[in-house]
Amino acid sequence: MYLLLFFLFSCYNLYIYHYKKEKFLAICAFFGHRNFPYKQYENKISDYIMELIKENGVTQFYSGFRGDFDRLCAEIVHKIKSAYPNIINTMVLSYYPNTDFILPSVFDDSVYLLEEKVPPRFAISYTNRKIVDLSDYIISGTILHTGGAAAACAYAASKSKIILSIF
Repeated sequence: MYLLLFFLFSCYNLYIYHYKKEKFLAICAFFGHRNFPYKQYENKISDYIMELIKENGVTQFYSGFRGDFDRLCAEIVHKIKSAYPNIINTMVLSYYPNTDFILPSVFDDSVYLLEEKVPPRFAISYTNRKIVDLSDYIISGTILHTGGAAAACAYAASKSKIILSIF
């Protein structure tokens, strides 16, 4: 009897683990250029985000909030959150926050991902790599093949991440 209960409990836990892993723990990150007129792509970005939530179980969104693309994406996720309150909009910090850090109102939380101390000039590129490693999907606003966002998308491609380009 105990063996049967243990077996059923184990199967249930395995089912929950895989169901949550596949359905509810997907992560999407945004990479785009700092200065670019992205407003005309707002509907396409919104459609991608909605598709990822509905079809792929994405509940976590990472944004650096450093440039035009990051800001627009964070604002779109914030708007969509009213219809999908279970999603989490996280600001990823490239530098360890000061004590006077104030989280922008579009975000639910913030996270500093780097485990080791890195020189400030490498902080953003190291953070971008860590974001890619943790993410399942990337929404890309890169049209140029230079810069940190393009390097992050190239790294994501090398890791076989699913990249959705707005262009």
